[in-house]
Amino acid sequence: MWLHILKKLFYVLLVVLTTTAVLYSVARLFPGDPITVLYGETTPSPDIRKLLEARLWLDKPIYAQLLLYWKRLFTGDWGVSIFSGEPVLTLILRRYINSLALALATTITTTALCVLLVYLSTVKGYDKIFTQLATVSTSMPAVLWGIVLMLVLALLKMPIPFGSIVMPLATLTIAGVGIFYTILKNLIEKAFSEPFIEMYRAVGMSRARLFIRALHYAMPVYVTAVLYRLGLIVAGAIATETLFSYPGMGKLLVDAFSSRDYPVLLGWSAMISSTLALLNIFGDLLHMYIDPRIREEK
Repeated sequence: MWLHILKKLFYVLLVVLTTTAVLYSVARLFPGDPITVLYGETTPSPDIRKLLEARLWLDKPIYAQLLLYWKRLFTGDWGVSIFSGEPVLTLILRRYINSLALALATTITTTALCVLLVYLSTVKGYDKIFTQLATVSTSMPAVLWGIVLMLVLALLKMPIPFGSIVMPLATLTIAGVGIFYTILKNLIEKAFSEPFIEMYRAVGMSRARLFIRALHYAMPVYVTAVLYRLGLIVAGAIATETLFSYPGMGKLLVDAFSSRDYPVLLGWSAMISSTLALLNIFGDLLHMYIDPRIREEK
């Protein structure tokens, strides 16, 4: 198992190097640079531009800039933001905690709602109405649900809490519950067709207790899907966070890219790529813990 973990950690390193290189190269290929954005309509003198380019490493080839940034990343010195002057690691950690809180809250609320709805659908027979609601939930992307919520609050003459976790949480929960309800319902239905459920049914176990058994059977696949979405939210629910001005990783990416804040872009890509890769490792380990068959194969 340790060899498997070491292979995964090597994969994390490879992912971090690749994503930082790709994102930085894309940002450098776009027109403009931090100096142009910083000065706006004012044109700096050639001497000042050369001095700033040397301080920001912009006078070096892209591969040399990347090597210097990688050296900083892996020695713990992530540099400072070009525009705010704040240490990049401090800035990213603050935004990362906000996105992690949003992702965890969304995951918990979505999972709780899905388990409740699938229970009512499977055990109590409310299948048709919840299937229709799930279809409505998946009919629009999250950002459109956010706009709908804003319109509802406007019609009710209620203030929209910009910068708060409330609106992004509600938006991502509404957009996600339909998808994960469908996933969990299909897994539960598959479990109910398995021989071990038939055996429990034959000995007189109630349908509610059968649901608990089926839920345990469905958890490995469901948890894998949930962890994947959790990683995507941490990586940046860009449209949702920007819509509600939520200070998370998604809005940070938009701000850093528009201002060509290269140290922040590099730090963002390193943090997000390592998070997604580590979540992949955690998902594997959790899957092995939940499912003994996978554990024996590993």
